[in-house]
Amino acid sequence: MTNATIESPTNSRIKELVKLRESPRRRRERGCFFVEGANDLLALVRAGRQLIEFYFCPSMVEQFGESSALEELREMGIPGCETSGIAHAKASYTSGTHGIIGVLRTWELGFDAFSVRNDAPLVVLDEVEKPGNLGAILRTVEAFGAAGVILSDPAVDFFNPNVVRSSRGLFGGMPVAMGTKGDVREWLKKSARHIVGTSSRAQEIMGNKKFPAGTAFLFGSEKVGLGEFWQDQPDQWVKIGIQGQASSLNLNASVACFLYEYNRMSLC
Repeated sequence: MTNATIESPTNSRIKELVKLRESPRRRRERGCFFVEGANDLLALVRAGRQLIEFYFCPSMVEQFGESSALEELREMGIPGCETSGIAHAKASYTSGTHGIIGVLRTWELGFDAFSVRNDAPLVVLDEVEKPGNLGAILRTVEAFGAAGVILSDPAVDFFNPNVVRSSRGLFGGMPVAMGTKGDVREWLKKSARHIVGTSSRAQEIMGNKKFPAGTAFLFGSEKVGLGEFWQDQPDQWVKIGIQGQASSLNLNASVACFLYEYNRMSLC
């Protein structure tokens, strides 16, 4: 990578950053993805993910307190390129609230390399479709010490910038697998985990019974919940006890409730 500063927002490398930011197809073609912000970027690098190159605007780096992060990236010997403010703003996803943008290598999400603790809870998301929701859930899963996440026929690109930002880059250090409904069902059967289906129509209320070690919590899509495919799969169905008029909670809030309750009851 040249040491010359990129001045123009029409520069070919700035255009490529925009493509990586906006296009799932481009991310798949190149096998890499777009990350903005020093904290998220360093979280991924520290988790062992491969940073290919980074771009930085000196005035923004100073303005947003990212100077030490920039030095850390430089010390790693990773190719970096300076940009002007206008060029950086063109590439930016967050309207210029960070001074560093990185390009990282994607990684495989198949079951072959999926290894999780047997004594920790597992979160299974069926047809999740909102990248912000997925990122927030990944952050929640990490915070509560869950084993990992399985994505069943997801309707969202795992490397979408909204997933990165909402997870604060923590998704890079977390076991995640992705597959079809059939793949996921087969893995769950082999794992012999106790499967809890979550639904607002369930009879049993969360908190009435302790969940077994290593429970797999199965959550449906934001729109319709768990479909017909899963109706005969769970060992039990459980709902969150809601006292207000809301029929259900946001998906991330639901995941947080179940993981919190699992941890609370495990300590009893």
